[in-house]
Amino acid sequence: MSAVQITGCSGAGKTTIAAELARQGLACIDADEDALLARSVDAAGHVVEEPEAPDLAWLARHYWAWDPARLDELIAAAAPATLYVCGGAANELELADRFTQVFLLEIDEPTMLARLDARRDDHDWGHIGDTREYLRRKLPELQDRLRAAGAIPIDARQPVDRVVDAILTYQL
Repeated sequence: MSAVQITGCSGAGKTTIAAELARQGLACIDADEDALLARSVDAAGHVVEEPEAPDLAWLARHYWAWDPARLDELIAAAAPATLYVCGGAANELELADRFTQVFLLEIDEPTMLARLDARRDDHDWGHIGDTREYLRRKLPELQDRLRAAGAIPIDARQPVDRVVDAILTYQL
């Protein structure tokens, strides 16, 4: 069983990369789209409902987390193919041993904000409650933490085809 994670902050392009990998016939998932994998939890790990407009206080006490058992199921179901898991979670570093490689889609704050503003899909993060401010504050820490943990940085401001080529070429 083999899996590769493609992570980054909101607006980095994880969903777009997932769609392109799928178009190329590779086994991949947009982790945010699997409700059994990705969910909001409290500090004790209990699944909670996210309010319609979370404020900074709520966001400080809750996390977007992956269920380890569900991640294992998804990776096993894709075997023998490599599963590309496009997404991130607060507990992703705890689950890093499931991945042969972790790629960080790096962006700067202006790019992140512009992409959030341009979204026309069902992702509402960056538009509701204090999520935009939360993401602004989280971006540098998230990218620093992932780089320090060994994630392979890719400049996600590039065209999608160049980002995908960088991911697939790196693995050869």
